Amino acid sequence: MFPDLGSKQYEFINRIGGGGFGVVNLAIDLHTGKPVAIKSIHKNYNDRKDLIENFKREANIYLDLSHPNIVKLNAFIINNGVHLVMDYVEGRTLEDFINKETGPIPTRLCLDLLTDIISAIDYAHNKNIPIDGYEHGALHLDLKPSNVLITKSNKAMVIDYGISKGSTEKRKVREHTKMYCAPEQLDAEKDLDKRTDIYSLGLLMHQMLCGSSPYTANSNEELEDKVKYRKTKRMIDVYPAISEEFQEIVDKATQKQPDLRYQTCGEFLEDLDYLSNKSNTTL
Repeated sequence: MFPDLGSKQYEFINRIGGGGFGVVNLAIDLHTGKPVAIKSIHKNYNDRKDLIENFKREANIYLDLSHPNIVKLNAFIINNGVHLVMDYVEGRTLEDFINKETGPIPTRLCLDLLTDIISAIDYAHNKNIPIDGYEHGALHLDLKPSNVLITKSNKAMVIDYGISKGSTEKRKVREHTKMYCAPEQLDAEKDLDKRTDIYSLGLLMHQMLCGSSPYTANSNEELEDKVKYRKTKRMIDVYPAISEEFQEIVDKATQKQPDLRYQTCGEFLEDLDYLSNKSNTTL
């Protein structure tokens, strides 16, 4: 059932997604005539005033982001629940793209998609957004294959800045997907910064090149141990066609100590650009 948004601006088309936290519907914005994706938070969260206030704050951050590789948030509505109105992008998630279409993504395409993704995150990190009286960039904090869309023209679009925060983050309660989070996200006493997203980008690169998740674990405890202390598998052991130069980039991005990682997405992009230029003749 299409949620009551308190407005006749949107005409329901069909449900296009959902999960444990909410549902996503396709609709037409009757003011613009354009399709939109409306993410509605499940009703059992409606009484959580703290959660709603947090979403309002984060939506205000998201509304300030305008980049060709970030799906645009157009409106944040509180009426019979919480609703995010976003541009509709026709495509499939990076997760489906890998699992159902490509397996390991070919080198040239992988570099192009990574450049799209990291450029978007770099833009958000360096965007001046008013937050709590100060201007900050925005962290994503939940980068994973299901939060990247691949369009029909093979352009990557980052979605779901739903738990994004300022460029440094001191929250004691954090939401994330453990398979793709940085070690410091598992420690409530540690602050987060740009390098937290960089770690997750390294894990994304690993999965895009290998076609499989960066970690395997039989329990939540084992997964946490691997995230905190153990390197991902050598990519060449998973997919022998991968160049050692790609492994070096992933290794640097996924260092357990933030000071040993790329310090900015710009540094990450420089190494990708080097490989991209080289790929024209050798990769």
